[in-house]
Amino acid sequence: MADSTDSREPQVPQPATAIASHRVLPDKIAEYRAAQGAITDVARRFPGFIGTEVLGPVPGLQEEWVAIFRLESNQAMKRWLDSPERAQLAARIETFLAEPSHMLLLASDDHSEPPVAMVFTHKVSKERVQDYLDWRRKAIAAQATHPGYLATEFFQPHGTQDEWVDIVRYDSIAHLNDWVDSKDRQELLKELDSIVESRHSHRVTGLEGWFAINRGPDADAPPPPAWKMALAVLVALYPTVMILGFLTNPLMQSLSLPVQMLIGNLLSIIALTWAVMPLVTRLLGFWLTARADDWKSQALGLGAIAAGLAVFVLVFRMM
Repeated sequence: MADSTDSREPQVPQPATAIASHRVLPDKIAEYRAAQGAITDVARRFPGFIGTEVLGPVPGLQEEWVAIFRLESNQAMKRWLDSPERAQLAARIETFLAEPSHMLLLASDDHSEPPVAMVFTHKVSKERVQDYLDWRRKAIAAQATHPGYLATEFFQPHGTQDEWVDIVRYDSIAHLNDWVDSKDRQELLKELDSIVESRHSHRVTGLEGWFAINRGPDADAPPPPAWKMALAVLVALYPTVMILGFLTNPLMQSLSLPVQMLIGNLLSIIALTWAVMPLVTRLLGFWLTARADDWKSQALGLGAIAAGLAVFVLVFRMM
């Protein structure tokens, strides 16, 4: 089998995956489900999170419960597995099992691009909810057969939000487009139209995708508040512009100011899109997805931004 490090073909992203199997005691299923829900909620707010699935037993085929967690890199997976939040909840889950859990780890390609996602919102009448849930199980099974499928996250209506939300993730835009344009999906949409009152889809890429990819369960449709996104962009944009200025100004002195600004803005956008903003949103993910009443996370996030900007100012003053 030939292999070449000089290939210019794009790499297919493979997320890091942890698969845990649990043989749950018959009288502890309710407690297990609650604990599994808690660990899933924590994982959704963890930097680098892609998706999670919990599969129940299937009589005659699968006796264990299976929990699947996907994160975007090996480093993100290691941080998740080593985190005290996961350790505490995992220990709680062990108390509901007939035997110790088993875990299989599948490493990622850490040189891959971040995944892409599409958000689907569906308005469903109360009397058609079960029909909708049955349809969604069929849709997820179909998605899983298409190349590049990573995960589907779904959120029920709550509060003033009256729509069901699905976030479908694929490893590339090409694979997502293949699914969106597929005959399987068109047939599913025809069936869905007879169930839902309305439906809407929205592709998540670029800047909005940075803020949506690790969205927590408390933010069904909208991204983080505008003021948080503005601060996150500021803490990414300021050092990017300063560093690019130091590097490029000596090379562009002979150019007119409009041309210098055009080149500088172009380089800044490229750096932000493919390097800086993904890193910033991972580091600030705990704050971007924090609930409004989570004062500890709110204060920690604002403090981190203030400290980061102060350090940047001091460093650049010395340059």
